[in-house]
Amino acid sequence: MKTNTTFDEMAQAKPRRASRAPARTRSHYDAILELLRERAPQGVLGSELYSRPDLYGRSPRNRISELRKDGYLIEGKPHGSADWFYRLIRDNEGSKPDESEYMQRVHAENAAACPLFFGESNR
Repeated sequence: MKTNTTFDEMAQAKPRRASRAPARTRSHYDAILELLRERAPQGVLGSELYSRPDLYGRSPRNRISELRKDGYLIEGKPHGSADWFYRLIRDNEGSKPDESEYMQRVHAENAAACPLFFGESNR
């Protein structure tokens, strides 16, 4: 005997997905961010991230995607025939990783003092 599936039954059968990555991936996220900051001018190859799943997890490109969602500006482009190159351009607060702490403070103070006149063009 054949029965028709209802919309309620389909909704119950649909797999539940989390809106964010599992908490265990946070250490991978932090490790990738730290490496991108350290190597800001030179960048990082995807093959390097994938070669260390103990540090960067099995899906480092997912962590890069999460960093981008969180406001980090990360360059990504092909490298060779089978690799990918990543470079941190600026963090989620607008600071460039190669700026000194002093210059970051100067930019923050200027932006706070004259928010209407201090924009990205002054950086």
